[in-house]
Formats: sequence, structure tokens, C-alpha cells
Amino acid sequence: MRDVGLKLMKQAAATTIAVCLLALPAGAQTLRDAVEGAWRLNPEVKSLEARRAVATAQRGAGTSLVPAAPAVTLRHTTDYLSRNVGRREYEAELGVPLWLPGQGTATIRAADALLARTDAEIAARQLAVAGEVRTAMWQVALAERRAELARQRLKVARQLESDTRRTSAAGETSEADLQLARAEALAVAADVRDEELALEDARQAFRTLTGMGPPKAAPEPDIGNPPLDRHPSLLAAQLGVRAAQAQRQLVDLTTRDNPEVGLMARRERDVRGERYDTVMGMSVRIPFSVEAVNAPKRAEAMTEVVRSEAEQANAARTIEAEIRRARLAYQTATERQSIARDRAAALRARLSNVERARRGGEISLVEFVRAQETAFEADLARATAEVQVGAARARLNQSLGVLP
Repeated sequence: MRDVGLKLMKQAAATTIAVCLLALPAGAQTLRDAVEGAWRLNPEVKSLEARRAVATAQRGAGTSLVPAAPAVTLRHTTDYLSRNVGRREYEAELGVPLWLPGQGTATIRAADALLARTDAEIAARQLAVAGEVRTAMWQVALAERRAELARQRLKVARQLESDTRRTSAAGETSEADLQLARAEALAVAADVRDEELALEDARQAFRTLTGMGPPKAAPEPDIGNPPLDRHPSLLAAQLGVRAAQAQRQLVDLTTRDNPEVGLMARRERDVRGERYDTVMGMSVRIPFSVEAVNAPKRAEAMTEVVRSEAEQANAARTIEAEIRRARLAYQTATERQSIARDRAAALRARLSNVERARRGGEISLVEFVRAQETAFEADLARATAEVQVGAARARLNQSLGVLP
């Protein structure tokens, strides 16, 4: 029984571990996977899809035979409360509204423009989400590099502490040098904990954004200079102008309520005992145009056109400025990377010379630790510059409106 119990406990533990592993968010294989995951979690997806449904329904209304639903009117007339000689009248009328000239076509054009604008806004929002994911991914990459270098520095510091303890025990170095080496190792260990905490925060932020673990950061390709008019944000602004203009044309055509054609049938008699007569008829309802009603509608539609044109001009200026800033940032990051590599190489060579001098007893441990700290800071600056080049390339592609 005891063996059976142990076996069941092991199976339960294995099941629990498997469930926990399955509950962990899967890592993204590529940046595109991460962007798709972030898009599925984006709260604006539902509203954009609903706006697209509105445009589709509006287009369907424009293709219908009538602009509104027909109406049935029923009437009954009697003299029961007056003379009561048996007068009766029953009437039924079917009213069908009609399109104004050009109104149906204008409705379809406005719906098509709104649909195109909505699709462009969805693409622009996807690009914005991609920018958030790009930034989060390179923040994780930077935190990983910093944590990796901090762990390497801790390994070296602990080795130095071990060597100093051995030489101190042999009487070759002083107790003060041992305390200095130990203090340096403890300080680096604290830095490692800080860097690992920053790394975990960056990873958690990425999981919150995308619902999955971060992929391995890789430099994005050089895409050249795509045409600016293909930029999703600018395209959305342009289609916003077209949608506003199409809506204004619809308002200009809809200057009155829709006319209505009615078909009427009436059965009536004058006195009790007579046979009912049947009367058929037709009616036409023609509303008039009132400037007091139309003027505010036209002004509102024109205001939307002006606003959308201003947004288009502002979007073009903003995109061009962002591209210039991104190009400058990429150039600066590339130059900084070259400088950081040369500086790190020079300080590493200096550290080798200082280490040989320390072994020869020419310099103190304090000077060696200081040289070691300077070399590691240069390595950190080099690693940071390398990551910043990748982030700058991603920012440049983002400014050009290119999805991963």
C-alpha cells in the first residue's frame, strides 16, 4: 500500500508540474508572432471591427430598393356616435419611400469610403501596436545583455576574491586587500540582482503586451525608401478626407425627406343595408426643402472635411519628421557603436597590462580593481550600443510604416 501511495503521489506531482508548464505563456518564435499576439489582445480591436460592421451595413442600406421601410396605414370611419345610420368606411394604405435623385449612389460611395477609411485605420493601429512590441522586445534584449555582463563581472569578482583569500592566507597580500576584494564581489552581486530584476520586469511587460514570452532579438533588414504615400497612418488620413468628402456629397443631395408613393384601398357605405363600394387610389407625398434644416447639416459636413484635411497635412508632417529623426538616431547609434567597440578594446588591453603589473607587484589591488571596473563599464557601453543599433533600425522601419 505504501508503494502504491508513493506512486500515486509521484503521478500527481508530475501532473501538477505538467499543468504548470502548460499554463506558462509560450514564447514568440518571431517578432511577427509577437505582433499578432499583441493585436489579438489590443482593446481597440473590437471597436474597429464594430466600425467596419457599421460601414458594411451602411453600404447594404445604399444598395436596397428603398431608403427606408414601407409603412401601412389603417383607418376606420363610423357614424355610431352621431347619426348612427350605418355609415362605415375601412381604408388601408401602403406607403413606400423613394430615393432622392442620386441619393442611393451617394450612400454607397460614402459607405465605401468609410469602409476603406476603417480598413486603413486598422492597418495604422496595427503599425502602432508593432511599434510597441518592437520597443518592448529591444528593452528585453538590452536587459538581457546587461544581466549577462553583470553575471560575467560577478564571476570575475568572485575569482579575484578567491585568489586574494588564498594569497592573504599565504601572507603574500594584506588583510585590507582581501576585504577590498570581498567588498567588490558583494557590490557586483547586488548589481546582478538589480539587473536580473530589471530583466524580469521587461519580460513581464512584454508578456502583458503580447501574451507570450519575448523572441530572440534580431536586427531588422534594411528596407530602403518605400513610397511615403503607402504609409498606413498617412493612408488612413487620406482616406479620412475622402470619407468626409463623400459624406458631404451625401448631405448635399439629401436636401429634404424622401418622397413617398402610396397605394390605397377603401371599402365604404353610406347607410345601413347598402352594399359596400370598393375604391382604389394612389398618393404621392413630396416633402419640401427647408434651408433652416439643411444649413446646419451642410456646415457640420464641411467642418468634418476641413478637420480631416488638417489631420492629413499634420500626419504628413509628423511622419516626415519622425523619419528624419529615426534616420539620425540610427546614424548616431551606428557611430556610437563603433566608438564603444574601440574604447572597450582599448580598456581591455589596458586591463591586461594592469593585471600583469599587479602580478609583478608593481601596482596595488585598488588600482587593478579600478581598471577592472572601467573595463567592464566599457563592455557594458559597447553592449548597450550594439542593442541600440538594432533598436534604432527597428525604429527606422517603424517610421517608414513597415510591419515586421
